[in-house]
Order: sequence, then C-alpha cells, then structure tokens
Amino acid sequence: MKEELKNIFLMGLGAMSMTNDKANELKKDLLQKGEEMLEAGKVANEELKHNLKEKMKENVTVVVNEDTSYEKIKEALKSLSKEEKQELIDLLKENPKEDTKKQDEK
Repeated sequence: MKEELKNIFLMGLGAMSMTNDKANELKKDLLQKGEEMLEAGKVANEELKHNLKEKMKENVTVVVNEDTSYEKIKEALKSLSKEEKQELIDLLKENPKEDTKKQDEK
C-alpha cells in the first residue's frame, strides 16, 4: 500500500512536470504563430494601401483624360469607395502653400 501511494505521488509529480513542459512549448508555438500572422498582416496592409493608391490614380486619370466636365468628375467620384473618398478628402485638405515652400527649399 505504501509503495502504491508513493507511485501515485510520483505520477502526480511527473504529470505536473510534463504539463509545464507542454505549456511552455505551446506558449512558444503560439508566440511564433502570432508574430508570423502580424508580419503577414503588415504586408497585406501595405499591399492594400498600394493598390488603393493605384486605383485612385487610375480613376483620376480616366476623369482627366476622358472629359473634365463637372458631370463626368461627379460620376467618377461617386464610383470611389469610402476609403478612396477619404484619402481624396485628406489630399484636398493639405495646404498647397506649404507644399510649394517645401519644394522650393529642396
């Protein structure tokens, strides 16, 4: 009976030790996967920004090249996504006088 209790105690210690080892291994794996996902997300975000800028350039080029009438510009602006419209608004809000000064300094 004494030997059986000793074995049960030793098995409990072994289980605790194995659980700790597996938990550390799992933590390391989860951290690695999380870092990989973060990097993949950053790359995807940069690609999305680039694609959005290219799409906006295409839309503006179409408007200017086809016909610069008010109605054509209005229709082209309606076709933009919310993100594209916001980026265009941000560009329009920039102070052109400050941009001219920066270019003159270069």
